[in-house]
Amino acid sequence: MDKSGAYSYIYAKTSGILSKSFVGPKVEKLFEFKKLSDLWTILFNKPVPLLPEVLLAGAIEKEAFNNFLTQYSKILNLFDKPDEILKTQLAIYEVENLKEISAALCAEEKTCPPLIDIGPFATIRKEYWPDLQKITENTEYSWYKVAPSIHQQQLMEYRLDEQFIRKVWMSAQKVKGEGKKALIEFVREDYSLRNIIWALRLKVNYQFTKEEIMNELFYVTESANLEDPIANGVLQIIDKQIDVYEDWFDWKYKSYLNPHVDGEVWCVSPSWIEKKARLMMNKKAMTLFHQYPLSTASIFAWSEIKQYELTSIRTAVESIRLNINSDEAMKTVAVL
Repeated sequence: MDKSGAYSYIYAKTSGILSKSFVGPKVEKLFEFKKLSDLWTILFNKPVPLLPEVLLAGAIEKEAFNNFLTQYSKILNLFDKPDEILKTQLAIYEVENLKEISAALCAEEKTCPPLIDIGPFATIRKEYWPDLQKITENTEYSWYKVAPSIHQQQLMEYRLDEQFIRKVWMSAQKVKGEGKKALIEFVREDYSLRNIIWALRLKVNYQFTKEEIMNELFYVTESANLEDPIANGVLQIIDKQIDVYEDWFDWKYKSYLNPHVDGEVWCVSPSWIEKKARLMMNKKAMTLFHQYPLSTASIFAWSEIKQYELTSIRTAVESIRLNINSDEAMKTVAVL
């Protein structure tokens, strides 16, 4: 199918899928149930499996995730050559697979762990387990040849994450046509906020110094400096006092801060900011999806919206399984 025809068909198809999805105001419906079997019934058009609750919880998450992968793969297969940014949306799962393989090898496990199947978009060769060099041979991960020691594992995971983020950034630059500028801005803000939240966690929860935090940041240029589009947001707040509310008055994301009450002790809350950021980025994905309907940007936004739905489903499952109040559970994914 030529690109213009594919875009028209895909926008109609993805719009139809979203109309049936639990996104936007419909997210709240996920939290109305007290039994996992009832949640399964509204999510899937198939009988509830005869499983105990603990196994049904995992089955719901797996079924929802597999549905997303199937839908997204079908969309990409409509193109003779889908844009790189769209394929990169699946590359995160290949990174997660490599982390699983690495952890299993590090623990000297005898069998390959369960991996996420991304079909024809996979590049690593799990059939060569346990030979990591052959698993990654002729892929962009070919540098990853030797299973790390337990002390190196965190560093190697950081390198994989960094490579993925740079891949997302570079592939966004290659997008052509309508919506390119908006897509790049979405990616920039998304990863900038992730950096900010991570830096604040290190500062608030672990008392990391400025220098230590700088070594933990992700960046897409040569170094984490004010010129870097996803690291500069951290540099603008790194010296702010975490327990002085007035110090944050000039911050771009002041509205994301946890509330301040006069006379009470206050400290910036990374988890509060994360929830607000998640909600706002989901709203921006919705805008991006509708604003540029016949474009790569719209398809990219659709995948982001559906991944937010997956997070909401996982949270709903856990709230039922652990008997958590629905209002509290909805706050976790920023529904409330």
